[in-house]
Amino acid sequence: MADRTQIALALALWMIVGAAAFVVYESLPAEVAGYQDFKPYHGGALALRRGVDPYGGDFAAVFAKLGDPMGKLSAWERAEPQLDTPAWLLFFEPFTFLEPPDAYRAWAAFNLLCLGAALLILIRELGPSGAPGWTVAAAMLLYPPIAINFWFAQSEIVLLLIFVLALAAVRRQHHGVAGAILAAAALLRAYPLGMFGYLVARRAWRACGYFIGTSILGCAAVVASAGFAPAASFVRVAAGALLTHSSGVLAGLLKHPANLNLGAFVHLVAGDRGWASAAALAIELAAAAFVAAAAPGDDRYGCGFALWLVVITMLSPVAWPQFLVCLVPLYVGIAAARYEKRLPRRVLNLAGASYLAALLMGGPLGFLARGLARTSAPHLHFSYFLPAEAAFVSLVCAYFAAYFAAHFESSSAAASRCSQEQRGGRSDLAPSRIRPRSVGR
Repeated sequence: MADRTQIALALALWMIVGAAAFVVYESLPAEVAGYQDFKPYHGGALALRRGVDPYGGDFAAVFAKLGDPMGKLSAWERAEPQLDTPAWLLFFEPFTFLEPPDAYRAWAAFNLLCLGAALLILIRELGPSGAPGWTVAAAMLLYPPIAINFWFAQSEIVLLLIFVLALAAVRRQHHGVAGAILAAAALLRAYPLGMFGYLVARRAWRACGYFIGTSILGCAAVVASAGFAPAASFVRVAAGALLTHSSGVLAGLLKHPANLNLGAFVHLVAGDRGWASAAALAIELAAAAFVAAAAPGDDRYGCGFALWLVVITMLSPVAWPQFLVCLVPLYVGIAAARYEKRLPRRVLNLAGASYLAALLMGGPLGFLARGLARTSAPHLHFSYFLPAEAAFVSLVCAYFAAYFAAHFESSSAAASRCSQEQRGGRSDLAPSRIRPRSVGR
């Protein structure tokens, strides 16, 4: 009876997934002018391919040199700087050989393939198997940040796949591969550089070495391919994003209500008081130090890995709601651990609160879709705050869920090893005994 109930639940959720996919598809823009964040990807990569410095001005100036391939830009888009790394623009270059409408559809299809691959690998690696695994996969497809990623034509689904591959390498003890993959993620999207801390916390020195080596070689390859001038321009713009706090467009991004950065939230609450910056920095350092050693040795369910994903998202100077796509490994790992009775219910409740808070975000599958829609600059309409802060609440709940899950997993593994050693046996949580799981039975 239980198996039939689980199968029925899985089928019902997948029927909802089908309906949700139609809703997301219908929400996608039909005109080039509505291509959202696809514009800087395509425009920046096209500029790099044509020898134009994509960081030499705002979007309006760069697009004008290209003949305005994306049509009319909004006031906010014209003022934005290019913040994507040269490595990302090089990665995106193949799509610039297509006309913008065809490139947009190809990009959406590529993201769909990456999402399918990421979920398949996650369920296979972490579990649960059978109908519960299909249920978890369906719940992840209904996770609103994924719909937002497609809505904005963003990059986090690609990054999710990269993180999932790194997690799989960590679990299989392929330390060099894991370090190289995480370095590639950092080269592409910059903020995953913080995952180096996860490798240090695990004392995976071989992975650290590969991370550093791959980063150096990758930077050299980017400079050789893109040229020194664009690379230097990106460093200048990125430094400005980190150091600007009081004026200009970059400050507007840092203080944007949808920015999930922990320090940005402190600034939002404290306002422009003189002590706000110091308080924000202190809280960010405390959040990082709190989890500095939280990296279970075997990390069977990936909770330690996911905890660091949450932390680097909270500490990234600019983090948007679609960044929560990269928290999918956390939900899958907690679901798998709870299915096998390896985690207390309170951890599942925290993860559930994080998931439910995400439902209040905007986007095609959010209950407050109009709230996250772009309004007139400077994006401070009251309807924007609730979905933006719902995303932050979701991130905070994920932080505590990941921390308690990683702590409990580490404590359980240590207790199991101690018990096995006392009996003269081996722990069933030893890395050599971990086997990938299958979606099917």
